[in-house]
Amino acid sequence: MLDLNFTTEFFIRWAMETGCASFIAVAFAMLFQVPVKYLGFVALGGAVTRCLRTFLFLGCGLEVVVSTFIACSVTSLLFIYIAPKLKVTRVIFTVASIISLIPGMDAYQCLIATARIIEDTQTELVQEAYLIMHHGMRCFGIMLGISLGIAVPPLFFYRYRFGKS
Repeated sequence: MLDLNFTTEFFIRWAMETGCASFIAVAFAMLFQVPVKYLGFVALGGAVTRCLRTFLFLGCGLEVVVSTFIACSVTSLLFIYIAPKLKVTRVIFTVASIISLIPGMDAYQCLIATARIIEDTQTELVQEAYLIMHHGMRCFGIMLGISLGIAVPPLFFYRYRFGKS
């Protein structure tokens, strides 16, 4: 059952994350010299991806990995439709659009817990091992959701693109 949590605080966070994600997507696309005429589509993709993940994760109460997979799948489907109309590959749009979903904080906390175990002999080993497993597995799950969300939808649409060998 969905747990809908729509408060003013939720909508403010949702709008801020969406705006920041579109900015991040455009900045990342500019690093890889995406033509200027496509940056608007990249911004739209970044905003849609982050907006949908935030809505599913915080608004509907789905797990972050499932929310990430659905958001990346929708973005991939969106650009499977748009990219051929613009006569470019969809990778130009999808890679930059998902960059704001990378689990940097979970990876950082996992590495910090690992460093605490290595450096300090007085640490609570069980607590640190729990933090490593929790954040490491969450980071792995999010990255798997991103990978599958980008890679699986084209399999349904590009099956017969090259013909039979």
